[in-house]
Amino acid sequence: MIIEDFRGFSGQHCETTATGALLSHAGLPLSEPMVFGLGQGLGYGVFVFKAAPAPFIAGRSKPEAVTTTLAANLGLQLDLRQTRSAKKAWSNVATFVDAGQPVAVKVDMHFLDYFDLDQHFAGHYVTVYGYDDDVVHVVDTQDRMTTTGRHSFEEGRRWRGPMASNALTWTIAAVPVAVDWPPVFERAIGETARAYLSPPIANFGASGIRKTAKLVVTWLDTIDDPSTQLPYLAMLMESGGTGGGLFRSMYAAFLDEAHTTLGDPVVEEAAGLYRQASRLWTDVSEHLAAAPNDGVSRLTEAAEVLNAVAEIEHQAASVLSCRFSSA
Repeated sequence: MIIEDFRGFSGQHCETTATGALLSHAGLPLSEPMVFGLGQGLGYGVFVFKAAPAPFIAGRSKPEAVTTTLAANLGLQLDLRQTRSAKKAWSNVATFVDAGQPVAVKVDMHFLDYFDLDQHFAGHYVTVYGYDDDVVHVVDTQDRMTTTGRHSFEEGRRWRGPMASNALTWTIAAVPVAVDWPPVFERAIGETARAYLSPPIANFGASGIRKTAKLVVTWLDTIDDPSTQLPYLAMLMESGGTGGGLFRSMYAAFLDEAHTTLGDPVVEEAAGLYRQASRLWTDVSEHLAAAPNDGVSRLTEAAEVLNAVAEIEHQAASVLSCRFSSA
């Protein structure tokens, strides 16, 4: 069974690609930056998982939050499901595909045949648009429409570990006929800025970036196998689906699109600040990747850049929060 009229979606980040593909099929095509920005995806967090060999740096909101927030902001009919039953998990995919509706699925990348990944990463999303007894047809980032083994695919959906869910799926049943864009932009931008400025714990937002600056200088000594883990962390930050610069380039592109509708110079100013932050995040990733060979001086430089990023992002969020305080 294959959905013949499914055309996929070209994106750089897995969740926004999956949701963007569903939206396009449902009749509301949006760019990936629009999906990310209207889903209030921009954020920051540094995490240490007991089962993980190294800290994890996130440049966005928690998993699935982009999609659920986008649905709330646009009035989408979102059907999100989880189950521990293997039979029900497959039914939550096949029933929709059989009806001609693609399904977004959360899966551990380690189990996907077209990736050569030794490590587990369960926070990955694809869109299923077909299947048979042996394979599942999926669209992944970079407009990759391919197949993966059905048995390993289902195993990857049920894997237990950091960022995993219980065979999570979602579909979009209907989209609004028309959208009143200015208030939607204003609400999404204002809420994103306020959330960044008022993090629930010190690991998030600008305070989280400053905390990372203090921690990073110790990572050659505190991370297991830094010669492997630091370059891997750097890769995830820059080219692991973030669109470059830890999602800051993507968010700047969203603000550019919002500016064409709002015509607000504050939005244009903030877009420039996030492009500046994006370039600095790229610098951070380069320092992390080089540290195992060049030594702790690279981590010291990374700390200095991180503190500069925190100032720039706090400024950008502050001007946007003030401008859209009543949104």
